[in-house]
Parts: sequence; structure tokens; C-alpha cells
Amino acid sequence: MVRVVRSIFFSVVLGAITLAVSVPLTSASLADVQRIFNTPPSKLSSLSQDELNAFGTRLVTEAYEIRAKVEKPVGGGNTQEKINSNAVKAVQNLYDGDAIIQRARLNYGLTTKTYVPNYTGKFKISNVAVSQTSETVLVISFDVNLPDRVSLQSGIVYSQEDAPRLLVMRWNEAERMWKIFTHSDFDSPRTYLCGANKDFLPEKSVFKPEDIELGRTLWDEVQTSSLTGQPQTMHSKGFQFVFASGERKTAPGKTRARLTKREEIVDVEAIKSGDLLALRFDSLGPMELDGGQTREAKSPRLATFHHDPDGKWRMNAVGVFHVTAKFADGVACVQQ
Repeated sequence: MVRVVRSIFFSVVLGAITLAVSVPLTSASLADVQRIFNTPPSKLSSLSQDELNAFGTRLVTEAYEIRAKVEKPVGGGNTQEKINSNAVKAVQNLYDGDAIIQRARLNYGLTTKTYVPNYTGKFKISNVAVSQTSETVLVISFDVNLPDRVSLQSGIVYSQEDAPRLLVMRWNEAERMWKIFTHSDFDSPRTYLCGANKDFLPEKSVFKPEDIELGRTLWDEVQTSSLTGQPQTMHSKGFQFVFASGERKTAPGKTRARLTKREEIVDVEAIKSGDLLALRFDSLGPMELDGGQTREAKSPRLATFHHDPDGKWRMNAVGVFHVTAKFADGVACVQQ
């Protein structure tokens, strides 16, 4: 089990979450590791922003502790038994039943039916920022370094560099735990294990036409608000965005990214679930960041919308991806 040091450690004492001293993390049972995920929303209501960020750090850290238990693939990939191992299922259990996951290499989203976690091993987490859309919905952005990350299914080896993540999590009352509803994963492939099926692609999911139509309508409203200089009108409380290059918006205030013209969107996928809607698509239009550098390349997006108390859908998170180039034929494989 990977050993890390928690910079801030929460303990639940007399019904309140309090700060404690840093302690080393040792091996723990799955039930122990998941305990932070069972912290009810009522425990967060009195936290300061620093304490909320620390709580998010615990959530993210313990999620990667669970991921670290997934067995390392050998050669071209794991056996089916290992892909369906209890460690893999424990990671999958962190996701909401209606979750959408966007990876940098794919031009479509993964769902709970098609998502298989990677082997990660060691990890280092930094720059955690947490905001709340409502009592039961959290937006979390952070950077993570996974030097040993390898796909169980394809044998692809990832970048070994710090890369951003953007999560929207909601409280699942039936299971009494926080679950990941959308997950923007910006880590890009670097090479592959010798013997790997580097051209493997996960199965595509099927989405409801009415959810896709709603998603298209909402994104059109987002574009209109941006082009008319009023982007905040479509931002829900707690809105964050993350670009693949690392730029982030994590707090209220001026929006640093804006559209220069209306985007053409393709490959639209969406899931409406309660007061949340996940919208995934590829953009063919330009975007301007901090007043410079527009780009025309096809680029995935993963946006999450919240149905606010006034009855209007507004966006609380959006991950903006750069296109990842297909592997060159001359890239050498990595021996285990």
C-alpha cells in the first residue's frame, strides 16, 4: 500500500469535523478508507474555505488510496479476473450510477457500464480547490501526479506528469456516501507496455435523446451568455472550470475564458439525473483564454449543470480538453 503524509487530517469528534495534526497514512481496510466518503453534508455546513479544501483533499486522497489497490498489469494487460477484481469494483463504487467520465484520448464519454479504472500505484495530489453548488453537490479541482499509471485494458502508459482533474460529486442518501458524478481526466497517454493492445477503445454508451436535447439547449444558452458578455448568468453557485493546460477558475469573480464566436458541437452525450445534468461533446470552434491564443482544433468538453432553486439550469463545472494525438507508429514500447 502506498504511504503518503496527509498535510491536514480530519477527525469526527462529537458530531463536528475538527483539524488534527499531520499523521502518516498506513494500510487500512476498505471500510476505513471509505469512511471520509460517508461524512454527511450536514458536517460541512460550518467549515471555512480552508477547511472545505482540506476535506476535499481527504476525499481525493482516499479515492486514490482505493485506486492504489488495483493490481498492476503485466505485459499487454490484465486477465479478465483481475479487471473484475474487488479492488476494481471498489473504485467503480466511488462513481454515481449516472456518472460520465471524460478522458483526454477519447472523443466520447465513459459511463458506469464502460468505465474500468487504471492501475495507478503511487500518487501525489496538490492544489485542491473545493466549492459547493448546494448542500449535497461539491465541485473539486486538483492536480495529481501518477508516475506508474497504466491502463488495465490496453496497456497504455500515461504521461508521468502533474495533470489536472475536475470532479463534481453529490451525496447519495441511499448509500450514505459521496459519489463522483462527472470526472474530467486530463492525463494523456505517453507510450504503452510491450505486447499491449494500444489501439483498444472502450465500448460506447447509449444516451437518451431528450437528455441530449436538453444539453444542447443549455450549451446554446451558455454560448449566448458568453458572447453577450454576461457569462455569469449561466454559472451556478460554486462554478469552476479547468483547461487541459492547467488554467483554472476556482472562486467567484471574473470569468477568464470567453467565446469569440458560436461553437459547432458534435458527438453530444448527456445524462440528466435528479438536479444534475452531465453534458459531453466535442467542440469544433475557437476559444479565447485570458485575451489570447484561439484554437480551432476539435476538443472535448465535459460540463455539469445544476437545477438551481429558482428552477433554472446553470453550469457548475466544465472541463475543456485539448485533442490528444494518436500514437505514432515509431513510439517504442516499455518493458516491464
